[in-house]
Amino acid sequence: MGEVVNISGTTVIVQGNKIGPRAVGKIVIDKKMNEVGRVVDVFGPVDAPYAKIVLFSKETPFRDSAVYLR
Repeated sequence: MGEVVNISGTTVIVQGNKIGPRAVGKIVIDKKMNEVGRVVDVFGPVDAPYAKIVLFSKETPFRDSAVYLR
C-alpha cells in the first residue's frame, strides 16, 4: 500500500502509489500481518495518492514503515 508519512493520535496518513477509491473500508496490516486499522479516505494526486487510516488501537506503526492492504 505505502509508507506511513504522518501520525496524529489514532489517525495515520500513508503515501502510496496504487491506492484507489476501492481501498476505502479495507483493513490495513503491518509487515507482521497484524491488523492495524481501516482506510477511511483516499485523497491527493492520482499518481501519488494518500490514504487516511484510523487505527484499531493506540499502538501506532512507526513513521516510514510500510503498511499493506489485506
